[in-house]
Amino acid sequence: MEFCLTASPEASRLLRVAHRDLKMARRLLDPEVEEASWGWATQQCLEKTLKAWLHMLGTKPPPTHDLARLLLLLQELDVNVGDLLPFRAFTTFAVQTRYEDEPDELGLDRTAWSDRAEALIELVQSKLSSQLN
Repeated sequence: MEFCLTASPEASRLLRVAHRDLKMARRLLDPEVEEASWGWATQQCLEKTLKAWLHMLGTKPPPTHDLARLLLLLQELDVNVGDLLPFRAFTTFAVQTRYEDEPDELGLDRTAWSDRAEALIELVQSKLSSQLN
């Protein structure tokens, strides 16, 4: 891990992009859209949010799509990630299902998971706002 001197600007930028990814994921809630497409957009949102959190804590995140790895890094920085561990399932959408022509459906509740992703963005945004004030 590398210490990041420009933590807050990069964290803010990543959260803006995470909001954009979440907006795309919400547009893919239609059951006619394959779960893999929605899952990819949601995974991107989660990845950027976790990386923003790492930046906010002064750590430059590694170039990875592995949400479990990002959560482990947050845990090493004394963040309680227990409630976030289910997000690890979305790593499969980053690489595996993205390149499969007929990926297995996981049967995820898209609305509930999108709401959880939005709550994570809001949590990190709140922590960032507190840090900047």
